[in-house]
Amino acid sequence: MKTKSDLAGYFRPLVILAAVIFSVVTAQANPIELPEKSITPEISLVIGVAILLEVICIWLVLRRARRPRFFVLWLGGMHLITYPAFLGVLWMLQDLRPALAAAVGEGLVVVVEGIIIYLICRYVVPAKPEIAAPSMAKCWLASLVGNVCSAGAFPILVALYEHFNKV
Repeated sequence: MKTKSDLAGYFRPLVILAAVIFSVVTAQANPIELPEKSITPEISLVIGVAILLEVICIWLVLRRARRPRFFVLWLGGMHLITYPAFLGVLWMLQDLRPALAAAVGEGLVVVVEGIIIYLICRYVVPAKPEIAAPSMAKCWLASLVGNVCSAGAFPILVALYEHFNKV
């Protein structure tokens, strides 16, 4: 039977995620600003670098946990599903304020990526089975840290791209 402390351990990451989402909405921030021009190879490169930063952050958070071989490639492949899904959520929520739509989209991505990371670390043949697999909370934390880094780096990368494109 689950005790209250066990249940608190399961819900604590969700409460932290909700606090992050609602703090973005109440601050009326727009953490992800998609460029208004069409997706060009240059913008694709900026998106790819932001995703690479996210993958590196996730890898750093989970570096002492059990991971499969080629973990970075698994994380990169995960984004072939989650990034288009994120853009689809933004498109479906286009009638909302941009900050709310981005916060909901990022929140869903953090939850889904955390679950996918957990499944990858648990069920893909690990390189060192004697090391403990990460918990679901740690996978969600890794996903949250990675997405915060990616979302924070994206506007900076776009600004750098536009600065060097003008020169």
